[in-house]
Amino acid sequence: MNHTYTMREAQANLPRLCSSKKRFVIARRHQPVYVALPLAEFDALLETMELLAKPAAMKVLRAAKAGKLNYRKLDLADENFGL
Repeated sequence: MNHTYTMREAQANLPRLCSSKKRFVIARRHQPVYVALPLAEFDALLETMELLAKPAAMKVLRAAKAGKLNYRKLDLADENFGL
């Protein structure tokens, strides 16, 4: 993250920083103390963490990465996509 601001800078510019929809870091005495990121990025991060915490999901991800999965065509007309 290359956008780092002091506490004073962040306080003075918080509305602008938030509306930029970019990640930024707030530092105190040259040490990062806070990270702000758009809600969509935060939600994606949580979803990724939840998937990585599930052994079954990790097994499927490893198999896909190794090219060991058989892919099926999805049926978009079916509410369950034919799965």
